[in-house]
Amino acid sequence: MSLSISQYIASSYAAVLNYQRKPANQWEESAFLRELERQNGIDKKSLGSSIEKTLDYQANPGASFLAANDSTVDMNATDVITAASYGPAAQLGVPIKWYNADEVANTTENQKIDFVKSLLTNGIKTHDDKIERACFVANTNGFLGFPTHITSNGQGSDGGIDAGSETWWRNQFGTYTDDTDIEAGMTVLWDQCAKGSGSSLMPTGIVSDATTQALYESTQQALQRYVDTKELDAGFKVLAFKTSRYCFSQFASDTLYFWNPRSLQLTVSKEFFREMGETQQIPNQFGYIRKIYSALQLTTDNRSRLGGLFAA
Repeated sequence: MSLSISQYIASSYAAVLNYQRKPANQWEESAFLRELERQNGIDKKSLGSSIEKTLDYQANPGASFLAANDSTVDMNATDVITAASYGPAAQLGVPIKWYNADEVANTTENQKIDFVKSLLTNGIKTHDDKIERACFVANTNGFLGFPTHITSNGQGSDGGIDAGSETWWRNQFGTYTDDTDIEAGMTVLWDQCAKGSGSSLMPTGIVSDATTQALYESTQQALQRYVDTKELDAGFKVLAFKTSRYCFSQFASDTLYFWNPRSLQLTVSKEFFREMGETQQIPNQFGYIRKIYSALQLTTDNRSRLGGLFAA
């Protein structure tokens, strides 16, 4: 039997309340997610059974120069729109547990506040670390990371579209060997992603591990460019490459991923993102649990604008 309106309100109230209380800066300990948010790459929306990304995938095939005044135009149906389908959204859960013994050990108000703050801070940071870690793995229980969207040969199935047959859906790719050719490889790949077209679709972000970023940095010592001194103060080193901001992640590899927020988005449920559930007693224990829950997916609507520079 379906729930009544009052039951729906009761079960949804905690999620709505917690969503309104979320901090503006959600990624204070993650350079990559912080950069993704800074560039408006976090897309909050109501999600259904799947996440649909509309694709304007080709120029109008009927366009042509007219040879004469009475030349005819193509009368076929215009076929320029399709969609990538991601779904259902991946689910992330983080349990927060405590016991009566913790109540006994933290009797004063200040002790309880500190204990609860530590539990919640750890839970939120764990939640965010799990997202960033999954971004650099092909598939983590349905969450699709960079290795799914950006492959070493441009092919693979992504969003229900097979890039093996649909060549327009292939990502850009290249290789580098060491410090002697990494900058040249980055330049070629960046230009391939840019396609010589509008600045809004050029790569605005690059991410790799710290060792690879340091390799690139070593080639720039004489002309070293740091993008944001505030990021340096926070402990995040963001370098510049052309118009892109290059950061590193502790979970990344020696592959350099090129992206921009118009082509790559972290799509999250606006109703169920960092949603805190109700307190429940653990069966047969003198303990309690609350769970942080998110529904989300890393998606692309323009795979050909993404690129990967892979170690040879």
